[in-house]
Amino acid sequence: MDMVEIYRASDAESKERLGYRAKYVADIVFKEPPDSAGFIIVRIPPEMKTSPHSHGVLAEVFVIMGKTKMGVADTLYDLDEGDVIVVEPGEFHWFETPTGPHVDVIAIKMPNLEDDKIEAK
Repeated sequence: MDMVEIYRASDAESKERLGYRAKYVADIVFKEPPDSAGFIIVRIPPEMKTSPHSHGVLAEVFVIMGKTKMGVADTLYDLDEGDVIVVEPGEFHWFETPTGPHVDVIAIKMPNLEDDKIEAK
């Protein structure tokens, strides 16, 4: 059973602010508030499939900065720029990038643990 949450930027309403426009894409409530967070900018080359992995304790929030695919458990999701994905501990996940330019992803891990990666067998 996937616990993944996907917030689509295309579904968010764009609002005029004082001199700029803003989209409120995701309103996320965590089961437990994290005591720390790590912010990582990931650049994935074109035509790349990253190694599937999960985490024992930490949850990850991904902000997609280009068109790509992300696998979670047994499902492959098509994602667009601005989409936000929440992956819970224990969910195996990976990226598959299309041909063309690289894809940047902002990964936020909570809590910020260095050695919490579990590689798929």
